[in-house]
Amino acid sequence: MSPIIRFWKSKKTVMVISIIMLALFVSAIAVTTANQNNKESAKKSVSEKPTYQTILPNGKSIDSLGGWSRISPPASEPVFAYNDNIGSVAINVSEQPLPKSFEGNIDTQIADLAKQYNATTQITAGTTKVYIGISSKGPQSVIFTKKNLLILIKSQQKIDDKDWSNYIESLN
Repeated sequence: MSPIIRFWKSKKTVMVISIIMLALFVSAIAVTTANQNNKESAKKSVSEKPTYQTILPNGKSIDSLGGWSRISPPASEPVFAYNDNIGSVAINVSEQPLPKSFEGNIDTQIADLAKQYNATTQITAGTTKVYIGISSKGPQSVIFTKKNLLILIKSQQKIDDKDWSNYIESLN
């Protein structure tokens, strides 16, 4: 083999290896940057907490429930949620200050909102009127107001009315 062919073959090999190394280096930088951005975003969402008075089940802290998550867009009124269980059924509880438009006629406004969620079954939890809706697949939507908060709860499966009542009464 001539020296020129060997030179080009070795140069091609060096070039291919160099391109692969460069691609790996650029990929590593991109992954590192993305991970740092994700960590910063996670810190911001974890550190954000409600600025209004919230309620939790008796005997539980927000830390034991995994913390608050803001579920509303940044430009809108804040709505925060946490996850819990009633028995073995997972639930998601969201709380927000009672909208100003509800003032003066809260019962009617809650009933109208409940209809929008097809939450037509009404129960009482202590002195709290609660509206429950169920989808054909089992999850339930629960809507009520307590301590000047609008509270919506979603369950993964059907929960007995008595268990709903006990959970809602425990919220303080």
